[in-house]
Amino acid sequence: MRITSAFFFTFFILLSFSCEKSEHHSIPKTANEALTALMEGNERFINNASIHHNFIDEAHHSEKEQHPHTFVLSCIDSRVPPEIVFDQGIGNLFVARVAGNIEDPNILGSMEYAVQVKGTKLLVVLGHSNCGAVQGAIDNVNLGHLTQLTNQIKVAFSKHKTYPLPEHLSNETGRLNVLSTIDHILSSSKIIRELVHQEKIKIVGTFYDLHTGKVELL
Repeated sequence: MRITSAFFFTFFILLSFSCEKSEHHSIPKTANEALTALMEGNERFINNASIHHNFIDEAHHSEKEQHPHTFVLSCIDSRVPPEIVFDQGIGNLFVARVAGNIEDPNILGSMEYAVQVKGTKLLVVLGHSNCGAVQGAIDNVNLGHLTQLTNQIKVAFSKHKTYPLPEHLSNETGRLNVLSTIDHILSSSKIIRELVHQEKIKIVGTFYDLHTGKVELL
């Protein structure tokens, strides 16, 4: 009788672990499901309750092919790693990183590959507080190739209808820059624009707070 009870107890534990693991590895099928997965992941990150990912297992599982549900365009800032702040494992995200989270033809081509070839459902532009590139645009920085980059961000800076207080200027410009990048993506890529119009994919703007760890939907 003791052996039978132990067997069923062990079986129950293994079954529970299997179900939990399957839930964590479920793949979003729509843009809304992908967005929910990201925001729930960010909540786990904030609460220090991130999933314990078996990265080697995930690497083996995705080595033959990949179908990330989301493409994240983020800043290069070392304090904002998308896979960590959204609590996502290997194979879940395409990530492109450039100072100021702005797009260029190479990033647009990468996005088009993601949505057209790999079936990615969600495009996310991720800005963040206290962004050095945004502050460089505000300060009119002149430094080699960085100058042309910050000049692209100045478009967002010029969109302020009423200028916020200096201590909020960088973050408000950063938010406007995210929205400006989305406008540029949609105006520059017919492929992405048509897929969004057909509601086959979605593009959203987000903003990460370095202090709280929270990702805000714009």
